[in-house]
Amino acid sequence: MITRMSSLTKFVSLCLFSSLCQAGPLKHHQDGPVENITFNPFYIGVSGGYGSTTWNGLVPTDANKNEALSLSTPIEVQEGGGVWGVFAGYEITPTFALEANYMHYPDANIVFESFSLFSYSTNFEQTEFITHTEVANFMGKIMLFIPHTNVRAYSGAGVASVHRRDTLKDNWLLTPTFAVGLNYHFAKHVLGEIGANYTAGFGESNLNPSDSYFPFLYSVAFRLAYCF
Repeated sequence: MITRMSSLTKFVSLCLFSSLCQAGPLKHHQDGPVENITFNPFYIGVSGGYGSTTWNGLVPTDANKNEALSLSTPIEVQEGGGVWGVFAGYEITPTFALEANYMHYPDANIVFESFSLFSYSTNFEQTEFITHTEVANFMGKIMLFIPHTNVRAYSGAGVASVHRRDTLKDNWLLTPTFAVGLNYHFAKHVLGEIGANYTAGFGESNLNPSDSYFPFLYSVAFRLAYCF
């Protein structure tokens, strides 16, 4: 999982660097000008789509399953589904914006063996728990017009606060977040966007890893905003 996070971080960083190198005034686009768009810098909107936590990363593969691991790690996870959120931002220029987001992720159901440490901690009354996840973030977005169109490709990076709430933990984690996507002005005050977001989590090796784990978060969502 750490290797996967590192590879994704490098990829998003490369996208950000590429956008920085290519972004420039609208009138000087190297492949010709695009139509002028009405510039309304403030925007607020709602989002919805599909997203998932990554609790499944704590479940051992079939080749590695054994009673020793089953004492501390989950044996099954149900997660993933619809996500929803709200956002607001300000476009300093047509190629750069600052944005705040809130996203609610679907609950995950974590299942343990009846002889596990989790079950022991509940006097063997429970073998599973439901965990809730939400995230708030603040990021900068660099946008690049696609030649001869008013569609903008963007990449963004910022800081997120992930909230995990369940019977084992109720805490927040400060962590990096990244986004990529496309947006388009459908009308003077209407902005549509489709994008993907990744937020880093946290995990460490200990006797009961689910006690300290914060899931890594993935989502793909459509966003609709009113500009003013």
